[in-house]
Formats: sequence, structure tokens, C-alpha cells
Amino acid sequence: MPDGALAVGGRSVARPRAGTDIETVFVLNDFCYVQGGASKVAIDEAVALRAQGLEVAFLGAVGAPCEALRAGGVHVVSLGQPELADVVRHPAAALRGLWNRQAATALRALLDGHDKRRCIVHLHGYTKALTAVPALAARRAGFATVCTLHDFFAACPNGAFYHYGEQKPCGRTALSLACMAAQCDKRWAAHKAYRVVRGQVQRHLAHFPASVRDYISLSRRSAALLRPYLPEDARLYPLSNIIDVGEAPPVDPAANRTVVVLGRLDAEKGVDLAAEAARRLDLPIVFIGEGPLRSAVEATGATVTGWLPSEGVLRALEQARCLVFPSRWYEAFGLVVDEAAARGVPAIVSDISAAAERVTDGVTGWIFQSGNVDDLIRRLAVVRDDAVVRCAGAAAYRQYWQAPHDRRHHTEQLAAIYEAVLARGVPA
Repeated sequence: MPDGALAVGGRSVARPRAGTDIETVFVLNDFCYVQGGASKVAIDEAVALRAQGLEVAFLGAVGAPCEALRAGGVHVVSLGQPELADVVRHPAAALRGLWNRQAATALRALLDGHDKRRCIVHLHGYTKALTAVPALAARRAGFATVCTLHDFFAACPNGAFYHYGEQKPCGRTALSLACMAAQCDKRWAAHKAYRVVRGQVQRHLAHFPASVRDYISLSRRSAALLRPYLPEDARLYPLSNIIDVGEAPPVDPAANRTVVVLGRLDAEKGVDLAAEAARRLDLPIVFIGEGPLRSAVEATGATVTGWLPSEGVLRALEQARCLVFPSRWYEAFGLVVDEAAARGVPAIVSDISAAAERVTDGVTGWIFQSGNVDDLIRRLAVVRDDAVVRCAGAAAYRQYWQAPHDRRHHTEQLAAIYEAVLARGVPA
């Protein structure tokens, strides 16, 4: 590493110049409570940064502040707005979902009087209510902004680069004529039309992603897919999500009999593949989650628990022989694969998902061809061998704890990213 540089997420970046110590972090997110992965990361990071002595202000559009934010001493400003999903009861949410002027005004009020050289604006979830307008307001006010790429909404109208009708990844250029004409949405044509309009407003009026030069990417796959849509001078900082699992001796997966799947019970998540593969092999399998395929999954003889609290998820993983992560789509990270590894449980993951980057095939787990039930059966058959499962679980545990993503390590890396962003400065 050259002199005057520091490591950020495994890459070397210029060391910040003097006088850029962080004072305040402004966290922007759709929700003030945990509603999906982006909100969980936004809240966990805000609380962790506050625990390190930084001033943290959290601006959210929907809901009252959750207990974690209140107990963590984070200053929260909630706009008390409905999310887009409530548009039937709150029609105004449709227009606000294109351009949230109140959010931009609230952010400007929070930024007023703060030293631009010592403050960071961090954008997390913005497509359910907040919009990208506050990021534009931060840029115009001269504040450094970083955005975590939790999904693909920075480019793709449906946020997944996935054609739900065809149940396969979409290779069309985002917001091209072919993209806008494709009936790829999960719901209906009018929903796709709205998302196209929102994407055009986001790109051409809110100037996003052009308004932000610094991005946190959760995987190489997501970075590669989004890079063509980001500004030419954009810098991407790799950083894994926080894994909230304390270090403890590994479990013995070979002593367990059950295979576990965690996630929404939807076709794009590949849960039908996992259920069918387990049925053919007569393997006991448990699905943690809820969704439209619940009845079909249960019809194969599988057990469905519904959603569980984080403590319940951890207990289920500790009782698993292996985790199956069968997604048909890219995913941006795949948190549960690391949660399982942190307890010594190996995983079988689809080759298209970002989680495959963190599995060494045949060593810490197994990788199968996405959408191929026969290949999944071949991999699942391997976990019948106690010695193989025990060896893979131990390797997954060692690999994870060599470079854990716990709060302390995550916050250290995040602070280093902030320092690098501040050192880079904000263009006019």
C-alpha cells in the first residue's frame, strides 16, 4: 500500500487530509423502523455510529422512531408520511413518491449551520417514500453524500434487473425503450408505468444517481451491474452489511437433521426449487418467511414458520444442517449466508446471487446453477454425509471470523469510508 493511504473494504484509497474529522452523520431512509434490509442497516449503522461518539441525525419519511433509535440517542426527524404501498388510502403518496419536497426541506433545515468539512449525508432506502430529492438538496448545499446500493433502483425501474413474468434476470438497458415496453413488473402494467415515470424523474429532475459521487457496494455483482449507470467519476467502496451475531463456539451441523431456507416465499427467491429438491430427497426442510407460495411449499411436506424475530432466526440456524439460498435473481448481498457461517453452518447458494461470492464451492458450502432443480438436488445430496457437513461448517466458521462483519469492524470501515469521501471534497 502506498504511503499516505488507508485500506477501505480491501482497497487502498488516499488518506484524508488534515481537518476532516467527522462530526455529524445525517442518515436518510424511507422508514424510521425496521422494514426490510435497507432499514435495518440504516438503523444499525446510525446506532453504532452514535455509540462511537458521533452526532447522528436520522431523517425518515414513514413511521415513529423505533426503540433502537430512541435508546441509542439518535436524533430522529420523522415526516409522518404514508409509504407508496398505502396509495389507495393516501392518493397524494403517488405524487410525493416522485418528488418529496418536504424531505428536501427537512434535510436543508438539519444541515443548516453545520460545517460541510466535517459532515456526511448517508442515503439508504429512498424508493418507498423519501425519493432521491434530499440527495440533490445535499449536493446543492455542498455536503458530501454517500449512498449504499441496497438494491438496483439507482438504475432499474423495478429495482431488481429481473423480469418477474419470465422469472429470470433482465438484460435490457435500464430505462431504454425496450425496458420501458417490457411487462416485467411483479404487479401490473400500471405499476410498471408509474415506476418508469419515477425512474425518469429520478434520473432527469432529481439528477440521481448523478448527484452522488460516492457509493457503498455490498457485492462485486451489484457493483458490476450498477457501474455503467453511475457518474463517470463515481467511486465505489465495498462494505459488507452488519452481521449482528456474537462470537461463540460453532455448532455441529452434522448433529442437526433439518435444512433451512430464509426469505420471502416468492418464485424469484427460488423457494419452489428448494421445496421440490427436499421432497425428492426426503429431507426435512423448514422455511422461515411468508409469501404467496406458502401453500405450494407446504404441499410438498415442508414446514413453514412464518417470519421470526432475529433471535428466532438465529436459533433456527443453530439447529440447521445447512442453509439453502436458492434465489433466481441477483440479490445485492444475502445477509443470512453470513449469519449461518458465523455459527458454523454451511450454505448451498445459487450461482447468480451475490451471496455466491462469499461461499467457496466444496469448502465452506456449495454453489448450484440458478433455477436448476436437478443441480440443487445434486448439491443437497452431499449434505447427507455427516463428515462432509461438519468439515464445511467448520471451514465456513473459520472463514467468517477471520474477517467478521460485526458492529465494531463494520463501523471502523464505515468511518474510514466517510473520511475518504470528505477528503475527496464536493464538486460544484
